[in-house]
Amino acid sequence: MDIPLRGELWDNDSADILRWWGWRDITAPMDVAQALEQADGGEITLLINSPGGSMAVGNEIRSMLRRYPGRTRALFQGYGASAATLAAAGCGEIQSEPGALLCYHNPSGEQGGDYQDMELAAEGLKNARDCVLEIYTARKGCKPREDLMELMDKNIWISPTQALEYGLIDGIVPLEGEEPPGPGTMLAAAGRQIRLTASMRQQYREHVAALRAAEQNKAVCAQALARVLAEI
Repeated sequence: MDIPLRGELWDNDSADILRWWGWRDITAPMDVAQALEQADGGEITLLINSPGGSMAVGNEIRSMLRRYPGRTRALFQGYGASAATLAAAGCGEIQSEPGALLCYHNPSGEQGGDYQDMELAAEGLKNARDCVLEIYTARKGCKPREDLMELMDKNIWISPTQALEYGLIDGIVPLEGEEPPGPGTMLAAAGRQIRLTASMRQQYREHVAALRAAEQNKAVCAQALARVLAEI
């Protein structure tokens, strides 16, 4: 069974809001959980075409895949970056289509405040980087931590061939009669994450409240009609 991991990774509540606003290329933990339940222990392939997103969501999906009893495989298709590579790490095997764009970089965040706040934020981001490194280096055949730190500091796209050399993937899956491309297939950089504003959240809450009110009114009308019919 194929399970798509497309677009940015968002938490369940935020994904509901963004989908209401029209975004479709979004993946949330609830999507993967539902798909794994449908797979019912059978073999699954996680088809990845994602720039990443929330580190916490990537790790949650990774945990789901690690706990899944069936055979799991991740396949990078168009591109895979950031938190999407964390989700992939939950699979027993990680492969890539030739020509896919892969990116492994340091976690980032937004922080305001004085110099003490910024120093603490920097320390926290270094700790988050160390958590990512623990995930990558846990795989057999992965290059040493220092090599991966250097790669993550560069924050650049790499080819599947390069990822294979770093031990970050297990293989490249070419089409029949096609040879895997060498390094140098990098074409673009990841864009910025969608901005989910307070106004968007509020309008979504109002939309949900209106839907619930309409359902309640429908139920009240149905009950009233049933009483009238019963009296006739």
